[in-house]
Amino acid sequence: MEAFSDAFRILAGAPAIAGLFLAAVIVFLASDWRLSLAGLLLQYALIGLALTRFVQGEVVVVKLLIGAVVFAMLFLTGQRIQLARAAAGAKEGGPQILGLRESWDAGPLGLPLRFLVVLLVLLAFVRLVSAIRLPGVPTDLSFVAFWLALIGLVGLALSGDPLRAAAGVLTILAAFDLVYTILEPSLAMIGFFGALVLLAALAFSYLAIVQVLGAPPDESGGEVVEQ
Repeated sequence: MEAFSDAFRILAGAPAIAGLFLAAVIVFLASDWRLSLAGLLLQYALIGLALTRFVQGEVVVVKLLIGAVVFAMLFLTGQRIQLARAAAGAKEGGPQILGLRESWDAGPLGLPLRFLVVLLVLLAFVRLVSAIRLPGVPTDLSFVAFWLALIGLVGLALSGDPLRAAAGVLTILAAFDLVYTILEPSLAMIGFFGALVLLAALAFSYLAIVQVLGAPPDESGGEVVEQ
């Protein structure tokens, strides 16, 4: 049991921080909405893991539950959109691997350009990282929170549909949540922020469904849906 506890503490350190950097990149680059949401779920899980070093276990459980509900909400929305497209006769372009769409398209910009954007964001992060000083917040959490906020903001600016915009906004909120939980770990504030995250996910789910149901019909009688 002691060995398991030591291994868990090690994973909650540098591996969790590195995983959060990678998860944010996956959310931004993924061309398939399911892979993007999987990255978002991984992001919530790693945030909970990283916070185990600083807050009580009840707080971590609440955050994991909120992340699971957000993922389920957006995943069901994505499935509803996919069913609506299938009913309208639209097909997902490009080959598929294990049911996931393999495509260079990842929103308004193609995947190569999004890789370039990630590199530019990384350069900006490296340039500004020396100026990041959040009183009362550990240095590693300050760095990863700044990275999440930066990549989430860029993802929101380049989003081409509500689900991608949701991933960007939720990544930004996750950055704020990561910092504020350290500064104010009370269950009341955590519950308030969790309600805000759930309302944001619900709002984007609603917008995504409305976009599909309100899309104008194409010449063949189906719906034109951007995804």
